[in-house]
Amino acid sequence: MSVAAREKVAGYLEEALGKPVDLSPLPDDTALNALGLDSLLTINVLVTLLEDCGVDLGEHADSLVTPSTLGDLYAIADRFMAPEEAPAAVSGEPHQLAYYQAKLAYEMDSADLQAALADGQDLVVVDGRGTEAYEAEHIPGAISIPHRSISRESLSALSKAPLYVAYCDGIGCNASTKTAIKLATEGFRVKELIGGLDWWKRDGHATEGLKAQGHVHVADCGCAG
Repeated sequence: MSVAAREKVAGYLEEALGKPVDLSPLPDDTALNALGLDSLLTINVLVTLLEDCGVDLGEHADSLVTPSTLGDLYAIADRFMAPEEAPAAVSGEPHQLAYYQAKLAYEMDSADLQAALADGQDLVVVDGRGTEAYEAEHIPGAISIPHRSISRESLSALSKAPLYVAYCDGIGCNASTKTAIKLATEGFRVKELIGGLDWWKRDGHATEGLKAQGHVHVADCGCAG
């Protein structure tokens, strides 16, 4: 039996009896007359329930059989109540706006990173993968700080003035998230590069390292127009 049906029945009984009713400890076979409902009150509860559910009493004459237990009322409510629907999102509601604003505050895509580097903004790109992966290929100018090696001591020589942009292989790797968490914990301003090295390369940006991307074609961002 659904929770909604039980709550609806409890509400009708409280209205009929004129006092609060706690049905949670009562078994379904509890007789309605044990709760203080006589036949007339029981019929009133039944009719009110059916009308609120929009039941055509002529079409569903079988539903007018007088219930005798809580379980009977639960079953009727469960039968005719409309399925519960998820509440529709309210356009521009505060928590939704905060979520989207946070994404932009804490994330950066490859186009934004390329533009920031070209503008000479004060930022440091951090490769949170292992040393071997960094040596094979990395974003130009990025420094290697494997996330597993990060500690307060290993970060002590870094300035907290720049914005740090952490990245890893891509969406299938969470080293950038772990790097960002550790940097933020130590008081650094940090953003995570969405898509990581994979999307940096897909967008046609250059790489450095033993397996550096050779052909580079930098295209305008498709969302800029």
